[in-house]
Amino acid sequence: MKSLEQQLSRLDLNLLVSLSVLLKEKNVSRAAETLYLSQPAMSRTLKRLRDVFDDPLFYRESAGLQPTEKALTLQEPLSEILLSVSKLIDSTQFSPQSCDQTFRISLPPLMSRQLSVPLIKEIMRAAPNASLVEYPASLDPTTLLKDRAVDFSIHIEKPANAQEFPSELIGSTYAVFYGIAGHPLTKKSDTTLKDCLEYQFVDLNLDLRSVSETHNPIDTYLENKGLKRDIVFKSGQINTLIDAMQDSDKLLTSTHSLISIDDFEHRLDPVFEIQGDPKLDIKVYLVEHKRTLNSAAHQWLKQLILDTLRDKAFAAQN
Repeated sequence: MKSLEQQLSRLDLNLLVSLSVLLKEKNVSRAAETLYLSQPAMSRTLKRLRDVFDDPLFYRESAGLQPTEKALTLQEPLSEILLSVSKLIDSTQFSPQSCDQTFRISLPPLMSRQLSVPLIKEIMRAAPNASLVEYPASLDPTTLLKDRAVDFSIHIEKPANAQEFPSELIGSTYAVFYGIAGHPLTKKSDTTLKDCLEYQFVDLNLDLRSVSETHNPIDTYLENKGLKRDIVFKSGQINTLIDAMQDSDKLLTSTHSLISIDDFEHRLDPVFEIQGDPKLDIKVYLVEHKRTLNSAAHQWLKQLILDTLRDKAFAAQN
């Protein structure tokens, strides 16, 4: 038995459009003019229609073409088919204001507030009926993308398979040591790395690279120098860490752009930064699956992510 696709493969959609116009005009010349065809071409189309439906479809009278009973029974379902096709085509035309889609994105928890807050604000402004669901980044972002668990992943490594998983650079970040405003090290003009390591640290327990359960990238960097931080408290919540630092001389190691989030610039002071060292120059990428490359909605969101985060989340570096 032939499949539906096989049965319909011999039918040209243009034939249905021509039949619809012929039913409305009841005149070959006027139908040809409406469709910008020559009269002989329209006559040939009518012949093909008669072959497809095995019916004359029209007979001639002095007033013009008159539809047969078969043609009349085709008129209503034909209108529904063409309307459905029109809606199908229109569905590819994307308007943020009318978008009610739910988008899913994964990103490193350390960067959640830094990235998600400016992004969701822009989505609410541009597409008030759309929604965003955030998931923590996995070790391999391609798994979530391939399984359709997320639409995009923000990650610190480009996938090896660039054809299946295209990516774009959002920005880069580097390590900065922070203390609560008024920390003793803010009074030094020549603070060194060893000066910072004399103090205890609070630390995020999920590192930016998502490649290790136990190490923040700064710790690998320090180990290679024979150095180590004294960490007294770990949390996955940046606000909890900063609250814990209050009224203390504890330090926090985070990204350069942390200071640009909300009121952190009033609560934190950068006391030392490691900029220009390629081992801690961490690049952040937006990764997608190739299936969304021709989706108008996803490409709109992709551009919004790039514009928003390049402008806000990573602007502090420039």
